[in-house]
Amino acid sequence: MWKNYFKVSFRNLSKRKLYTGINILGLTIAIVSFLAISLYIYHELSYDKMYTDSERIYKFNQEFVSGGESQLVGTTPSLLVPTLMQEVPEVEVGTLVFDLSIFSSVMVDAGEGNQAETKFAFADQNFFKVFDFEMITGNPVLVLTEPNQIVLTESTAKRYFRNAPEANGKTLKIDGKEYLVTGVMQDFPSNSHLDFDFIASFATHRHGKNPEWSPSNYYSYAKLTPDADLPALTGKLDQMVEKYMGEDMNNYGFKTSFLFQPVTSIHLGDNQLQTVKPTSDIRQLYIFGLVAVLLIFIGIINYVNLATAEATERNKEVGLRKVMGAGRMQLFGQFISESFILTFSGLMFSLLVLYFLAQPFENFSGVPLQLDLLVSPVGIVAVFGLLLLIGFLSGIYPALILSGMEPLRALGKNIKIGGGTWLRKGLVVFQFFVSIGLLVATLIVQQQLDYMREVNLGYDREQVVALTYHYNMRETVGTLKSELLRSGAAQSVTLAADMPIYIKAGYKIFPGFDNGKELMITGYNADPDLVKTLGLKIVIGEDFSQNEITRSVAYEENIEHAVMLNESAVKSLGWTNEEAVGKKLNFGSPAFVKSVVGDFYFNSLHHQVGPLAIMVNPNEANVILAKLPKGNPAEHLAKMEGIWKNLAPDRPFNYKFVDQEYARMYSSEEKTGTIFSLFAGIAIFIACMGLFGLVSYVALRRTREISIRKVLGATSGDVLKVLSADFFTLLGISSVLAVGFGLWFSKQWLEGFAYKTQISPLVYVAAILVVALISFLTIGYRTLKVNLQNPAKTLKDE
Repeated sequence: MWKNYFKVSFRNLSKRKLYTGINILGLTIAIVSFLAISLYIYHELSYDKMYTDSERIYKFNQEFVSGGESQLVGTTPSLLVPTLMQEVPEVEVGTLVFDLSIFSSVMVDAGEGNQAETKFAFADQNFFKVFDFEMITGNPVLVLTEPNQIVLTESTAKRYFRNAPEANGKTLKIDGKEYLVTGVMQDFPSNSHLDFDFIASFATHRHGKNPEWSPSNYYSYAKLTPDADLPALTGKLDQMVEKYMGEDMNNYGFKTSFLFQPVTSIHLGDNQLQTVKPTSDIRQLYIFGLVAVLLIFIGIINYVNLATAEATERNKEVGLRKVMGAGRMQLFGQFISESFILTFSGLMFSLLVLYFLAQPFENFSGVPLQLDLLVSPVGIVAVFGLLLLIGFLSGIYPALILSGMEPLRALGKNIKIGGGTWLRKGLVVFQFFVSIGLLVATLIVQQQLDYMREVNLGYDREQVVALTYHYNMRETVGTLKSELLRSGAAQSVTLAADMPIYIKAGYKIFPGFDNGKELMITGYNADPDLVKTLGLKIVIGEDFSQNEITRSVAYEENIEHAVMLNESAVKSLGWTNEEAVGKKLNFGSPAFVKSVVGDFYFNSLHHQVGPLAIMVNPNEANVILAKLPKGNPAEHLAKMEGIWKNLAPDRPFNYKFVDQEYARMYSSEEKTGTIFSLFAGIAIFIACMGLFGLVSYVALRRTREISIRKVLGATSGDVLKVLSADFFTLLGISSVLAVGFGLWFSKQWLEGFAYKTQISPLVYVAAILVVALISFLTIGYRTLKVNLQNPAKTLKDE
């Protein structure tokens, strides 16, 4: 029986090529979108679940509390892991990782000259016991046990030694020091929060030989025992802090504690915590998941509308089959089989499209499409379930309507599809609500991105170049700075700890001198030319002089040094700008406020501008910031490169424009905006196909009416009004719903930004007009087709 259903269905579908093609296209686009988003969400949710007993692996973070303010950081002291393993029974094994790229790049030489590398880390001998990545060569228990040992990833081994086996036992010079390659591991998977090219033994590092309780620069992990009591572990961590750090807390007036989080929650956890790779916002996954479901539903609605529109053309088929004895269930099976054929075709085309889109999707999103998941046992069941769901939901309503026709009425000329008018219109309203809503979301995201691009950051970011240098260049960096100025390659140069887009060093102002408060504050170490180079605004006071005492010297000799405070710091200390100048502060050594600078954004716009102190301390600098003269940047960069190669021939010349790095901070938001644009376009396209079905249905229902109107002198415009009257009502309802959605979305999206734009009402107007225009063109095409019909042929039987 089903064989016959499918045979007849194939015959019917092949005869109605336009109807079949539009349906397959709509379903293909909807299914491709759904599967791509689903694979993306699965990848994001699968982070760090590949390790054995991943649910028992935890990362430790550290919280500092001072003056009623708290600061949570993702790094801990080097002595935490060894102490945990010795004193806490709940810890089965622990490991420590030091990401050197936070501070600087390294120079790697395999005998063919130096190459700058950034993905470099130190890890202790337990690293592969906690994170059991597959080793291609080398014993994971022994590869990091001795100083100056190093493990390479497979792709890194191929870059330097052609293949993994050949790399094993070779040596690499890293910043002039020789390291023995003791193993090669597989590349870090894309769903691991860890991502390095080189892992050197922590025993090489000074804190690997002599671990301490300060500074907190290290990522600490532990695999707990299967029966570990987490509340008991929290209590033991508090006891450990009191035992080893209690005296420092009392002396310096702060409190600290260690917190732990499951390693599987890092990627979608607190985005303010520093991690090896950028984290994601789980709210985006919720939004993408909703979009995926909506796109599937508008694909289903598109089929329903088109099938309903076709119903009046199939009335005689239904009537004849019923007269010949066909029962309703037989007809239902016939029409539902057509739905499954179309859905299956759309699914097959979707898998083919996904295959070709896999690489472009990865290039765009940074996330690989793991298509092998679709052919796994679970994936096959999920895809088959999707086929059944879409096929059934798409076909159920048209099959019930068509199979329910009365034979005599079905064979008549004035065929009416009984009931369901409001359902069909409701489906169209839903389609256009989704289309307008997604377009509104796209424009809201874009408006916030435009705001972030154009906002006055409080410093000059245009034509400012950042050159990262290694600590071993500190003796020559002064000469390098002088030559850049002398040659005219730069009009101003300063040495700074970071680019101004993200300043991360934390300091503390202690009570004392003219201040009675404790204050956690961000510190920006630079040389005296920072204000001039970045164009910072001094609200009151004076700029640093060239002979300022540096903070390092002042701290060692316990003498006074000058600082600049931003307006937020002054406000936090309870002063006015005028009162602040000349005030003395306790930074662990005495300091005085030389001036107050205007607040500038030194972090993402997701966060409020906090208290900041600028200190003269070029010994803590890692970056040369150079303001280029007006004109062609390429000419000035060429001069810079020549000077660099002359003074630092062993290190490559790498530069970054500060404005481009600022824009890169919001690459995730940029991708979100692009994704919304793409899906809004898809939704509008599918919805217009559904509209085509609705207009076709109206045209077929009102063919004789339109013909009579034309005989009586109606123009093409009059025909257009007849066919579009219902549509504008539906569009109006959709627009009202979409505006409500837009207000909700703007609140949710902008909630994550401390500084946000005001959403213009034009966003909603533009989205509605775009969808209305595209829809109007769709109706116009169908109207033209109706208008070309000869009224005499339509009315010849009347």
